[in-house]
Amino acid sequence: MTDLTPTHGLWADLSHPNFTPGNADFSVLGVPYDAAASARTGAAQAPERIRFWSGHLTPFSEDRTRLSSIRIADLGNIEITHQARDFELVRQKIATLPNTPIVLGGDHSITIPVFQGQVEKFKGQRLGVLWVDAHPDLCDVFTGSKLSHACVLRRGLEFGINPEEVCLVGLRSWEEQEIDLIENGDLNVYTAADIAERGMKSIAQSVRSKLSDCDAIHISLDIDCLDPAYAPGTGIPEAGGLTSREVITLIKAMQGLPLAGLDVVEVAPALDPSEATVFAALRIVMEFIAVIARENRTRNADFSPPAP
Repeated sequence: MTDLTPTHGLWADLSHPNFTPGNADFSVLGVPYDAAASARTGAAQAPERIRFWSGHLTPFSEDRTRLSSIRIADLGNIEITHQARDFELVRQKIATLPNTPIVLGGDHSITIPVFQGQVEKFKGQRLGVLWVDAHPDLCDVFTGSKLSHACVLRRGLEFGINPEEVCLVGLRSWEEQEIDLIENGDLNVYTAADIAERGMKSIAQSVRSKLSDCDAIHISLDIDCLDPAYAPGTGIPEAGGLTSREVITLIKAMQGLPLAGLDVVEVAPALDPSEATVFAALRIVMEFIAVIARENRTRNADFSPPAP
């Protein structure tokens, strides 16, 4: 039998029970909820599996950035039994965190209260969104619900996120009720086909330009942004998607921007027995952490204490 005993501690040795949001760089929050999914479920299992396999990672990014100085406070899960009521708990938590949240879904609906919390936290400031997804999730109502996973970004715009400061990357599937906002809503849209034609480095530079004046930027990443060849374990896999390398390139290109949070959603472990989808999600999380770690080191290296 294969030994699945973790080779490292939680979050690649970066988390400890004594770490709190007040003394850590990041807070991890799981929201194991998938009842708002419109197709295959299973994303509620993702926080547990992502955490489990985080104990098999080392505290390095792919370019050997040492992450050992990073502290991660894992806050456990917020269980959702009544969607509208319990989403309020997520909103409150995000709005009051003193550090950078990493939220593990769950289906994409869990990002609705994450957006609410971020808008509240950065009230009076310019909050940008990097939306990486096969779908725009701009429906007003889907399957009879305004809290569907297909309505997330529409709700975010209603909370006050400026569409001109939203970049959608990897899109390739549409609902009729989304088309007007896509074509006339001032959003910055980069389809999977655009990336294939122009290359991710070019797209990433455009994204940086669009988000460069924001005071804070939240990244919302649906694992179905990846082609099913890289991430088959998701509710609605869409052919023609991004490669793992392209997504990592995009995340790393955000170096220097004021990144203020990440959510990774729609990972359904049971739909991918190889768990490659879980590992893809983990790699994205670790590269996001590394971007901020490198930025912290650059900032500290440039800091000169005042003369006595």
